[in-house]
Amino acid sequence: MTRALGSLRALFTRLPAGSKASSRLESALSAACWAALVYAFAMLATPARGGDLQEYVRLRGLEGDRLVGLGLVYGLAGTGDSMKDSTISSQPYAQLLKNLGNIAIDLRSAGKTRSIALVLVTVEIPRTGARTDDRLDVTIGTYGTASSLAGGQLVTSFLKTPVQPANAAEWTPFAVAEGELEVDPTTPTKARIRGGARMVRDVVMSPFEGDSVALVLLPQYAGYPTATSIADLVNDELSLSGHSGAAKVEDPQTIRVRIPAEERDDPHKFVAQILTYSVPSDLIRTPARVVIDRAARVITVDERVEFRPAAVTAANLRITTITPAVEPTADDPATDTVAWAGIATGESQKQSMRLRALLDALIEVDVPFETQVAIIKALERQGALKAEVLES
Repeated sequence: MTRALGSLRALFTRLPAGSKASSRLESALSAACWAALVYAFAMLATPARGGDLQEYVRLRGLEGDRLVGLGLVYGLAGTGDSMKDSTISSQPYAQLLKNLGNIAIDLRSAGKTRSIALVLVTVEIPRTGARTDDRLDVTIGTYGTASSLAGGQLVTSFLKTPVQPANAAEWTPFAVAEGELEVDPTTPTKARIRGGARMVRDVVMSPFEGDSVALVLLPQYAGYPTATSIADLVNDELSLSGHSGAAKVEDPQTIRVRIPAEERDDPHKFVAQILTYSVPSDLIRTPARVVIDRAARVITVDERVEFRPAAVTAANLRITTITPAVEPTADDPATDTVAWAGIATGESQKQSMRLRALLDALIEVDVPFETQVAIIKALERQGALKAEVLES
């Protein structure tokens, strides 16, 4: 738009003053200027949109759950539990035979059996809960001396909550699991059954704690600045409906929202409304971060991460910040060596440089991952790194 207005002005100056064309163009230019001003004010009035609130928080109480149980895997080709060395599987095996056909078995005679394995059966319940007849994936792991679960099948197993309630009579199964195993190719004593668990009772999650709900910031956004901004946003939105002071910060990660009396007949709708509030990106006030994932050997750097001008040496490598950048001359030509990398930090020596530029230089000269991590940690200890360093 600025370029278009500049072209109009240039054309306007070449037209004879007072001509009809000049008058028409002047009117058009005035209209364009007004349009540009309206557009500019609209852009200033519209906050940068970061996303819905549900992208930054979760509801406490909707964390999911786990069901567990003991099971027997049969059909193993001599890779099952050695009951001769351990009777840990012989008792469940004897009980299974008794339940199926009232067969009496001598535990010593079961010592030669290597076709079964005692396993731990687990099922993860999603955050939204699970309903009767839902199908969920099953995870299997051996308990005894079995060397492989390949070719095995899980006998029907009953799954309960891992914590026994005060009244043992209420500790009843929520799901049953059975089916053919898919063995982990790298760890043959672990397996899974896709859709192998069928819910026989509902597992219902609820975020409501009396007349309130707790919004928990996701870990990467936690902190008092963001929590306070989110609470203010919720209060501003609810004030339009005549509710004030409903949201309060409990800690750096938790915002407590009181449900207004007139909304308690349908609190689910109220929660849905809150979670879809639009959150401007400038309300997410997190510190600049460097995240080091040692397992995946990945370093993730926030665009805002900087460090003060410094010189870093590591083994045969030396990284030096240079301001201004070195200009090669006949007496001082530029050299290409893996032992040195030049990085310009800007026109002023007080200006910080981006850590990403340093990492790019390290990668360019093939610095190992562990050395890159060591340099980042050294900068942090020195107090030169303007960022929070997280490791996983």
